[in-house]
Amino acid sequence: MSFRLNARNGSLFVLLAGTLFSFSPLLFRWTSGESSEWLFLFWRSVGILVASLVAFAVGPKSGRVDALRVGFGKNLLAATLMAGMSTAFIVSIARIDAATTLFLQSLAPFSAALLGWLLLRERVDGHTWAAMGTGVVGVVIMGSSWGAGNVVGISAAACIPLMLGGYTVLLRDSHGRDLRAQVVFTGLIGMLIGSVAAFASGGFDLPLRDAVLGLTSGGVLLGVGLPIFNAAGRYVPAARTTLLLLSEIVLAPIWVWLIVDETPAGNTVIGGVVILVALVWVATHPKVSLQHH
Repeated sequence: MSFRLNARNGSLFVLLAGTLFSFSPLLFRWTSGESSEWLFLFWRSVGILVASLVAFAVGPKSGRVDALRVGFGKNLLAATLMAGMSTAFIVSIARIDAATTLFLQSLAPFSAALLGWLLLRERVDGHTWAAMGTGVVGVVIMGSSWGAGNVVGISAAACIPLMLGGYTVLLRDSHGRDLRAQVVFTGLIGMLIGSVAAFASGGFDLPLRDAVLGLTSGGVLLGVGLPIFNAAGRYVPAARTTLLLLSEIVLAPIWVWLIVDETPAGNTVIGGVVILVALVWVATHPKVSLQHH
């Protein structure tokens, strides 16, 4: 019996991708602290590129050039958005509190819903609207301080939901394009951003351990998670896709708690449970009646 992704099981695979992504903060916490965030971004992007090239190597040799050429503009735009999200997260988390960054990131489903309706005429069902509202409530509970902070940090964080919304809409319009090429471009653009920023902020000197952690984050977590997310995103409405990706926000502190023994605050646990309820609800109530043109 052959397995195929569809609108019913796609939500579960988006959840799986979010679970893989949620381990990245743990790997970053294991770094020595002697390297900058930009170097971690650079080596993570190297890992993404290596993983994507391996995917090309194990696939059919014929058509590789066409895979990079067909839909080049959209693949390049999607890759730029993904690399931009990583950059914006680093810029924001270094300047404002994590709660504000996560709150703004949780608005991505609303951005995706608007863009999906404008560009693809996708309607958002009642289950998704309810889960989106519940998810924002959960993130607000998780947050403990909402100071104005740094204007640059807040501006960068505000760009994350816009870019993620645009990225998921592009996934819905990705039929006929080889998404392995999209991952290749993501790695290349991330390397460019990371290398330029690292050079401007102090160079490339970092411990081997930190480079390995960055490579693992990109090559394993994102290298496996991105193809799963991209493939499943073709079958899940953009608003639902970004909502299910909030699983990354819920699970990241759990791994830190279980492995690093850093006990999360009570409001983090309560807010995480609220978000988890919303994610389970929307994942178990797949969209079957919405139209995608």
